Amino acid sequence: MSAADWPNEENEVVSTAERLEPLALLLIEDSPADSRLLQEHLREAIQRGEVMLQVVRRLSDAALALDRMKYSCVLVDLGLPDGQGVSSIEALRLVDPDVAMIVLTGHDSDDMAQQTMRLGVQDYLVKGRYDAGLLLRRIRFAVQHHRQLAQLNAAKAESFVRASHDPVSGLPNRPLFEDRAARALAQAERSGVGVGILSIGFDGLPAALSGASSLEMDIALRRIGTALDECLRKSDTVAAMARGEFSVLLAPTDASFDAMTVARRFDEMLRSLEVPGTRLTPHIGIAIYPRDGDALGELLEHAEQAMFRAHRVGGGVCQYEGRELLPALSAADLAERWQGTPLDRIELLYQPWYDARESLPIGVTAQWSRDDLIAWRGTGPESRREAGFAMISVALQRFSGWRAAGLRVPSLGLKLDQVLLDQPDLLSFLGRELAARHIEPRDLRLEISAAELADATPDLLARLRQLRDEGYGITLDDFLTAADSLLAVTAVPLDAVKLGRQSIAMLPVDRVGGSLRRSVIAAIGVAMNLSLDLIACGVDDSARRDLLITLGARYLQGDALCPALTAAELQAFWPQGLRADG
Repeated sequence: MSAADWPNEENEVVSTAERLEPLALLLIEDSPADSRLLQEHLREAIQRGEVMLQVVRRLSDAALALDRMKYSCVLVDLGLPDGQGVSSIEALRLVDPDVAMIVLTGHDSDDMAQQTMRLGVQDYLVKGRYDAGLLLRRIRFAVQHHRQLAQLNAAKAESFVRASHDPVSGLPNRPLFEDRAARALAQAERSGVGVGILSIGFDGLPAALSGASSLEMDIALRRIGTALDECLRKSDTVAAMARGEFSVLLAPTDASFDAMTVARRFDEMLRSLEVPGTRLTPHIGIAIYPRDGDALGELLEHAEQAMFRAHRVGGGVCQYEGRELLPALSAADLAERWQGTPLDRIELLYQPWYDARESLPIGVTAQWSRDDLIAWRGTGPESRREAGFAMISVALQRFSGWRAAGLRVPSLGLKLDQVLLDQPDLLSFLGRELAARHIEPRDLRLEISAAELADATPDLLARLRQLRDEGYGITLDDFLTAADSLLAVTAVPLDAVKLGRQSIAMLPVDRVGGSLRRSVIAAIGVAMNLSLDLIACGVDDSARRDLLITLGARYLQGDALCPALTAAELQAFWPQGLRADG
């Protein structure tokens, strides 16, 4: 090693200047003596090109300087001609909330130091108690600390947006909507104003989306969400509640901002909106606090009921008209509504579940349309039995028809509630229906919720075991959502478990850890160890779809793969490779 290679003061200065980021500093100091002293402390750093320093004497001059240029750090005295104490900090934060800041003062006050720190100041230095080296180090530390804090806050904000917003439309999701709505209702209760809730759906949109590419679906939903958002005030919220369904919070509402007027404007705007592959026919339902309910859940349900009423009359806007809108139906009503109607005129919805490895549907689950589901929930046990048996007949008829048309649909899922499970003639009814349509028991998956299975009576457990012995597949629904899910797994022999929609909706996609993610991983492990298929339900966005595949879930069901479709829509949608002529 030569003498030139040994470290010396000159080499050290050069390497430091090359390594350190130049600082742009703004000093706000009205005392010429204090200003000269600080400039002297920074003289060598300025000469080396490490520091660029601008000096102003007044707070108003500092505001102009911050408006013209981006500074690394502001050094501010708390006793200025046009600003005293922490009010100077507050004024500077209004001009530039993102700049690092150090207070320079002649007052050694712990109380003042704490006040300034609470306002986001990085350091509090007493004049005359620092030398050149210490001052420069404290400035650099303040700049670095402020930058790291800003990065952390930005990461938190991004994490919040990912957790609280729909990844496709960019709109708030259901949890954020419900949080804002709950706050608005609490404020309305105190102030006596009204709050409006709108539910918005579209005829034909699910079918159009199912036939479109992923990019086309995203563009269509984003275009609808943006159009809705642009029509609102800052105090209002539009949220993506499900694939192709939106809710709007209007807070507050009064004579000058009427919910019906807003809804009609939405209807007119959405009908004129161009979405590839379909013509939008919106149906919009309105519920108003406090007239139509006091609680958020009640208002959402009433707005949804009004939306389905709008759907039944061909679209447009309907306002909730009281509890007589959808009364409870008697057994005779249901016999006329469902059993008295030819089965081919009863419309159910069918949602496929997919093998993620093969990217192909391997079965479908039958479910009520939203309209009939609301009516069914309002009925008594006798009526629900009649409706449930009618639903099974319709679903089996459709299943048989698909196969006759050449569709290779491996299995059909049927949801059985407590009322149907308690029917002693359930097994004989299923046997007659299957025999009439040449369907084998192994082609069906009977879905029972974990909560009902955990509380099952000995008679119900015996009935389920008999169904299993006859060859029917038994699927445990709402796994993880119900409190006694693990107990339910061992109650009867199972073929599959379904992760509940609620668990999937709350699954964080932006963190490696988290108790819910660990629970999902554990559930996948339990299913593998017990040789059970595990189906993740409610996979309504691509982020959760990709995460679940990464975690090891093979079978997925949700709008990110395919929304619930009518029988005709499903037949048109079914992949060509899964047809007899494909």
